[in-house]
Amino acid sequence: MGLVFLISAALIFVSIFVIFRLFEKYGINNSHAIIINYLTAASFSFLVYQGDIPISEIPNQSWFIPSIIIGMLFMGSFLLYAYSTQIIGIAITATSSKMSVIIPVLFGAYVYEHERLGIVKIIGLVLAISSFYLIFKKEKSNKFDVKIALFSFLIFAFSGINDTVLKYIREIYFKSTETDINTEILFMGSLFSIAFIAGLVVFGSITLLKKEKVELKSILSGVGLGLVNFFSALSMFKAMGYFESGVFFPIFNVGIVGLSALIGIIFFKEKMTTINRIGILLALVTILLLALN
Repeated sequence: MGLVFLISAALIFVSIFVIFRLFEKYGINNSHAIIINYLTAASFSFLVYQGDIPISEIPNQSWFIPSIIIGMLFMGSFLLYAYSTQIIGIAITATSSKMSVIIPVLFGAYVYEHERLGIVKIIGLVLAISSFYLIFKKEKSNKFDVKIALFSFLIFAFSGINDTVLKYIREIYFKSTETDINTEILFMGSLFSIAFIAGLVVFGSITLLKKEKVELKSILSGVGLGLVNFFSALSMFKAMGYFESGVFFPIFNVGIVGLSALIGIIFFKEKMTTINRIGILLALVTILLLALN
């Protein structure tokens, strides 16, 4: 069952990058769509929730404060993904976000006794990072691009911290894989609500000051993105409960980078060199090594 959640999470997550690329093509306002996205994800969470805990009791739950932290991180990460995908491309954005795999893996090995790194996990981590580099490596150039460097670093940091905190919350508050899915949905509704409020305060203020018009296409795009975001976050959160950090994050991240690169080539005509193809092959080897361990 864990493998089903992991594959689903990877496939759905990749579609988020594609959606952001389409935002650029059709002139969708990122800020407006992202705010609507979180409103949609939160609303959908509460709509499908069928648990025993009243929604009004969310502030009294042990995981409420952590949901505020992760909600803020979600908001920042999503905005970075949106602009980075449009400015430096799907492949580099996906690679930068997923090279952050080293942060939750090392954190897990240090904090959780049952997640000590063995030789296979270490080899898998090294292969994963190597495949990321090879997949996004472009033609030789001596020019240092500040935009690429800045976005790559910010995405690396935000993604790594985001994954680490989410996994920590999973370990502390939702450790059992048998945890009622409704409790997890309620948690998702809470963090999506926090992300929506944060986005509304920041970007809603900017919209009012600039007197920007909220277009129907931005609203509809945000609704679509919100539904995808809900299923992506929930399936990823569920999958975390079945795997150790040293297995889950490398497989999950390698799968996303490989798929993103292929989508970039097929649908957005992003060029791929022989080195990039070797990177994808190495990514597949990494997945098999860790999955069969």
